[in-house]
Amino acid sequence: MREGSCKILNGRVGFTLVELLVVIAIIALLMSILLPSLSRARKQAQAVVCQNNLDQWGLAYLMQAEDNDGKFMAHYTYYTGKGEDFWIIGLLPYIGVERDDQNKARELFLCPTARKCLNPDECNRCPGTVFSAWGPFNPGNMDGDWWDWRAKGSYGMNDWCADPPGELDEYWGFPAELAWRTAALKGAANVPMHLDGIYVDAFPLHIDEPPAYFGQYDEGAACWRVNAMKVFCIDRHNGGPNSVFADGSVRKVGLKELWRLKWHRRFKTNEPAWDWASVAPWMLPYREY
Repeated sequence: MREGSCKILNGRVGFTLVELLVVIAIIALLMSILLPSLSRARKQAQAVVCQNNLDQWGLAYLMQAEDNDGKFMAHYTYYTGKGEDFWIIGLLPYIGVERDDQNKARELFLCPTARKCLNPDECNRCPGTVFSAWGPFNPGNMDGDWWDWRAKGSYGMNDWCADPPGELDEYWGFPAELAWRTAALKGAANVPMHLDGIYVDAFPLHIDEPPAYFGQYDEGAACWRVNAMKVFCIDRHNGGPNSVFADGSVRKVGLKELWRLKWHRRFKTNEPAWDWASVAPWMLPYREY
């Protein structure tokens, strides 16, 4: 017996195969419409959390400088032998974290889009990737007890935001005169301090080449010195990395904009743009600056 479009079988009302297929098709259509929106919302939420993390790091940098006559940390542990001279340890008191409370610190060390470290535990000073964390930093015969902290993270500092010991002409092999030294800077809104990155720190230069392909960097721990801009030239947040600047402001930076920021005192921000088609064709669609 048929009633409407349903069948009565054994006293129960059922649906035809065609009706079930129509319902499934409608559900699939709705899912195809909703999933991209949910994905965008998730990425936007992750970007907000990332910027909140960087905001706290920016405050930490500025508070540390305020407590030290306006000067940045030395960031030269090889020379000073003090873990407190590097951001991984030196800024912990300013983000309200004790040395032994690593779990709490981990939340601020990690961008929500790059929380997992893919490197093995026995690894030391290994870079991460666009969507994975760097580290761990294992104990060894290195200067500064911060190495014992086995840190992992997905942010990196601009090594030029430092106050290297005044008696030195060189700072990690670079001219010490290029370092900013103080947080009271002219044009501070264009001086990046702390960013999304594939390594813990880097010395960007205006001559640094862009990555040849998405996620490419120079292998090993030398990535912080050789073509170091690649450490931060990552499309982690729909067009580029997030950054906190020396004035405390936080925003996303366009990939090609990285070469327009004032990384150190003599950084040339008005150099002709790279021939993206030949050196980094994957970056062609990104906005010019």
